[in-house]
Amino acid sequence: MLRIRRRFALVICSGCLLVFLSLYVILNFAAPAANQKKPNFMAIENKLQQLENGLQEHGEEMRSLRARLSKSSTREKTLKMPPKERRSEKPGQCHDVVQEVPEVDVQMLELYDRMSFKDIDGGVWKQGWNIKYDPLKYNAHHKLKVFVVPHSHNDPGWIQTFEDYYQHDTKHILSNALRHLHENPEMKFIWAEISYFARFFHDLGENKKQQMKSIVKSGQLEFVTGGWVMTDEANSHWRNVLLQLTEGQTWLKQYLNVTPTASWAIDPFGHSPTLPYILQKSGFKNLLIQRTHYSVKKELAQQRQLEFHWRQIWDNKGDTALFTHMMPFYSYDIPHTCGPDPKVCCQFDFKRMGAFGLSCPWKLPPRAIVEGNVAARSELLVDQWKKKAELYRTNVLLIPLGDDFRFKQNTEWDVQRVNYERLFDHINGEAHFNVQAQFGTLQEYFDAVHQAEKVGQAAFPTLSGDFFTYADRSDNYWSGYYTSRPYHKRMDRVLMHYVRSAEMLSAWHSWDGMARIEERLELARRELSLFQHHDGITGTAKTHVVIDYEQRMQEALKACQAVMQQSVYRLLTKPSIYSPEFSFAYFTLDDSRWPGSGVEDSRTTIILGDELPTKHVVLHNTLPHWREQLVDFYVSSPFVSVSHLTNDPVEAQVSPVWSWHHDTLTKTIHPQGSTTKYRIIFKARVPPMGLATYVLTISETKPEHTSFASSLLLRTLPISVPLGEYPEDVKFGEPREISLRVGNGPTLAFTEQGLLKSIQLTQDSPHVPVHLKFLKYGTRQNGDRSGAYLFLPNGPAVPIPANNPVVLVSKGKLESSVSVGLPSVVHQTILRGGAPEIRNLVDIGELDNTEIVMRLQTHIDSGNLFYTDLNGLQHIKRRRLDKIPLQANYYPIPSAMFIEDANMRLTLLTGQPLGGSSLASGELEIMQDRRLASDDERGLGQGVLDNKPVLHIYRLVLERINSCVKPSESHPAGYLTSAAHKASQSLLDPLDKFIFAENDWIGVQGQFGGNHVSASEDLDVPVMRRLTKSTAKTQRVGYVLQRTNLMQCGATENHSQKLDVCHLLPHTARCERTTLTFLQSLERFESMVAPEVCPMDMAAYVSSHTS
Repeated sequence: MLRIRRRFALVICSGCLLVFLSLYVILNFAAPAANQKKPNFMAIENKLQQLENGLQEHGEEMRSLRARLSKSSTREKTLKMPPKERRSEKPGQCHDVVQEVPEVDVQMLELYDRMSFKDIDGGVWKQGWNIKYDPLKYNAHHKLKVFVVPHSHNDPGWIQTFEDYYQHDTKHILSNALRHLHENPEMKFIWAEISYFARFFHDLGENKKQQMKSIVKSGQLEFVTGGWVMTDEANSHWRNVLLQLTEGQTWLKQYLNVTPTASWAIDPFGHSPTLPYILQKSGFKNLLIQRTHYSVKKELAQQRQLEFHWRQIWDNKGDTALFTHMMPFYSYDIPHTCGPDPKVCCQFDFKRMGAFGLSCPWKLPPRAIVEGNVAARSELLVDQWKKKAELYRTNVLLIPLGDDFRFKQNTEWDVQRVNYERLFDHINGEAHFNVQAQFGTLQEYFDAVHQAEKVGQAAFPTLSGDFFTYADRSDNYWSGYYTSRPYHKRMDRVLMHYVRSAEMLSAWHSWDGMARIEERLELARRELSLFQHHDGITGTAKTHVVIDYEQRMQEALKACQAVMQQSVYRLLTKPSIYSPEFSFAYFTLDDSRWPGSGVEDSRTTIILGDELPTKHVVLHNTLPHWREQLVDFYVSSPFVSVSHLTNDPVEAQVSPVWSWHHDTLTKTIHPQGSTTKYRIIFKARVPPMGLATYVLTISETKPEHTSFASSLLLRTLPISVPLGEYPEDVKFGEPREISLRVGNGPTLAFTEQGLLKSIQLTQDSPHVPVHLKFLKYGTRQNGDRSGAYLFLPNGPAVPIPANNPVVLVSKGKLESSVSVGLPSVVHQTILRGGAPEIRNLVDIGELDNTEIVMRLQTHIDSGNLFYTDLNGLQHIKRRRLDKIPLQANYYPIPSAMFIEDANMRLTLLTGQPLGGSSLASGELEIMQDRRLASDDERGLGQGVLDNKPVLHIYRLVLERINSCVKPSESHPAGYLTSAAHKASQSLLDPLDKFIFAENDWIGVQGQFGGNHVSASEDLDVPVMRRLTKSTAKTQRVGYVLQRTNLMQCGATENHSQKLDVCHLLPHTARCERTTLTFLQSLERFESMVAPEVCPMDMAAYVSSHTS
C-alpha cells in the first residue's frame, strides 16, 4: 500500500513538475520576440491617440499614419505567405513588361504621393522619433545577435588625388590592416575600393602577399562589392557601372580567388535600381545602401521595411529582386551607426578620446573601457543597439564601425579593438542583456539575417523604384551634382564609347604582345572606371583632383585610339599584304563630339591637291545592325566628291566651317567663316559591328554629286564674310522668323532670335508649338547655399535677355541649320531629315552664382507627370510634387527625358548626364552649367569656379503616340519609341571616323562585317571583349547582350535576323552563359546556340576558340 502511495505521489510530483516546466517555457517564449511578425497595432493606435491629443497641428499626418498602419496590418498577412513560385514560362517565351503592372509592397512613386515630407524634430534622433522597446523582447533562447563591422571608406579622389590619398592614407590603412588582422584572429575588416587595394597589393613583397591571402581565406578581411570604385548611381551609365565592377572583381578573382556577393554602397548620393539589377546579374545576393532621403528612412523604419527585396520597375515575377539593407540614420560614421542617439554613439568611437585630434561635437568624449566602468558603458551601448534593432524585423543587428580613411594608425587599431573586446566580453557574459556581440563582416550579417528568415522569424517586403533625389536635412536636396563639372561628364560619355569601340575592334583577332593591345585597353578601362567614383563623374572633387581625372581620361582616350587604328588597319587590309608596324599610326581619328570650345580647331583637315588627289576614310559601326548616318570631315578644298571603293558615287554636301567670336565693340557674338577648310557631309552605310571604306577625291570644279549649302546671316549690321574658294556667297537679311525642312523630315520654325518655336511633323499636319528658351537660376543670399552637391535656387528661373543676337542660317540638301550667338551659349539646331540635333556650346564665363537652364515649352497636356532615365538602362515615371521644393523635383538625366499626353510625346535625348525636370505641364528643362562662389558645407571646402566651355549635344523627338501600345496608367515604367532609341544611340555610340594617314593604301578592302547578321533594333552588344592573354592556346571572348523594350507604334517591318553570339568568331569550341562580369559560368550550350534575350533583359556569354 505504501509503495502504491509512493508511486502515486511520484506521479503527481512529476506531473506538477511537468506543468511548471511547461508554464516556464510558455512564459519564457511568450515575451514578444522579434519573430512576432505582427506588431501590436492596438498599442500603436493608443500611442497615436495620445500623440494626436498632444499635437493637434499634426493631426492630418497622424490620420495618414494610422491608415498606413492598418494597410500594413493587412500586408502582414501577405508577407506571412511563402513567396509565390515563379511561373515557369515556355522556353523562348518572354514576359510582358508593358501591360502587366508589377505588384510590390512598396512602390516608391506611390510612397512619395502618400508621404507628408514634414521635417518634425524627433528628439535625439532628429529625423525620427523616440524609439522604445520591450525589455522582455529578448531572452536566453532569443538573443540579439550584434555584428560590429570595422570598415574604412577610401575615396579614390576627392579632397586629394587618388595617388596623394594612397601615399598619405590608404597604404598605411592597408598595411596596418594586414598586421593587425594577422596578429588578432578575432578581428575583422571589410574593404570596398579595389583601385586602391590592387595598387597596394602589387607593391607588397611575396611574404606579405601570402599573409594577405591567408587573412582573406580565413574570412577576416572581406571584400564588399569588389568594384574598382564605389560608383556614383545618378550620372553614371550602366555600361560604366558594369565596367568598373568587372574590372575590380576580375582583379580579385585573378589575384585572391574571391568573388564578393554582398555589396556595400554607403556614400553615393541617392540610389538607383540599376545597381541592384547589375549586381544581381553578376551573382550578388545582398546589397547595403545608406544615403536616402531622411523622410524615406523614417517612413520605412516606421513600418520596419528598411530591409526589402528590391525589384526592377518592370519585373512582375521577382526574377530581378536583390535583398537590400538600408541604414536608418543620418550618416555612416560611428556617431550615427550604433543607435538613434549620436551623442551616445560618439562615446563609443574610441579614436575620439583625444590622442588623435578628434573629438565629439556633443561634448561627451569616449572613455577607455576598464573594470570600473564596463558595466555602465555596456548598459548605455546595449540600450542603443536594442533601440536600433526595433527598426528591423529579425534579432540580427548590423553596427558598422568606421568612417572616411579610418584605421590608419597602429594605435587606432588597438584602441578600437581592445575597448570593443572588453565590451563584448562583459555584454556576452551578462545573462540579463540577452545579447551576443562580436566583430563581424557584412557577409556574416547577411547570412545570419537569411538564417532568421529561413526559420520563419521574418518575411521581407518587396520594393520597386529609386531613391532620388537625396536630402540629408531640411530642404538641402542634392540635385546640384547632377550637373556640376559638365565638361567632364561629357568627357565620360565620349570615353565610354571609345572603350566599347576599341575593345570590339581588337576582339576580332588575337594579337602579338608587341602590339600592347591588352595593356592599353586595361589602362583605358581602369581610368574610365576610376571616374565612376561618387566624387568623380559627380563633379564634387577639388579643382586639382578634377584636373587629375581629366588627364587620366585623356590618356585613356589616346590608348583607345592607338588600339582602334591598329585594329582597323588589320581588319581592312588583305591578309596576304598585312605586315604591321605597331608603333605607327595608320589613321587619325576625327571626332566632332569632344567637349569644349576648341573642338573645331582640334579636328584634322584632309589636305587634297594635285600631289594627293584622293584620301581613304573609314567608318566603324559598333551596333549589331546596318546603319545609315550622315558623317562629316574637314577638307582643304570645297570641290570634293565622295565614292565607294568601287568608284560608285555618293551624294555629298559641302558647307563652310564657322566659328563664333565675341565682338567687344558691338557687344555681340558673331560667326566667322574659315577661308582654308570646308565641311563635307555624306550619308555612310556601315555593316553591323563592321567597317566601311570611302574615298574623297578633289576636282577642279563643282563635282556632279556634291551640292553646296547656302549661308544667310540675319543681323542689323551686315559685314563682309570671306569664305575662301567657297562657290556660294554669304547673303544678309534683317532679323526675322524662318522655317526649315530637310528631305521628308519635320519642318521647324524659329523666332527672330534663332530659337525653336514650333515643329510640323508632316506637310499636311498643323504646327505644334515647341518654344525653346534659356533661363538662369540664382542662389540664396543667406542661409544654406548652392554648391557642388546642393541645388538651392533663390526662386524660379528668370529669362536670360538676348538683345538682337546674330543668327546664321545654313540651307542644304542633306543638312540645314540655324545657329545663334546668345550670352553664355552658342546655340545650334541641325536638321538632317530626322530628329533635329541641338548643340549648345556653353560658356558661363565669370557669371558667379548662376545656373543656366534650357527649357522647352509645349501644349502637351502632361499634367504633373514626366519620365527620366536611370543610367541609360530604363525610364521611370516621375511626379512633380508641390509639397516638396523646386530642387527636390529635379532628377538625374543620364540620357533621356520625356513628357506625353494621349496623342503627343516630346523626348529630349542627351549625350551627357545633367540635371533636369518638368516644372509645369507641357514643359521640359535641362541644366547646362552652374558656377557657384560658395561651398555648400558638405566637406568639399570650395565652390565651383573652374568652369570650362562645354559642348552639349541633344536630339529632340516630337511624335504622335495615339496609335502606340502604352503601359497602364499605374505602371511605374516608360519606354522609348524606335525613333527616340535610334536618336539616343546616335549620341552615345556614333559612327567612328578614321582618316588614313598614308597616301596609298595597298591591299585596302571595301568593308568588314558585310556578312554579319543584322539584329533587331532593340538588341545591342555593348560589350565584346577578349578575355584571355594573347599567349593562351584557347582564346575566350566575352559578350554582353542587352535588349531594351521599345514602344510598339503600328505595324513595324522586321528584317532582322537572330544574332548568333556563339559564332560571331570562327572555330568555336565552347559557348556558355555567364554572370555579367564573365567570372561565373551559369549554363553551357551543348547545341552551341544561345537563346534569345527577352525585352528589358541582359545576358553575358563567353565563346572559346581554338586557333
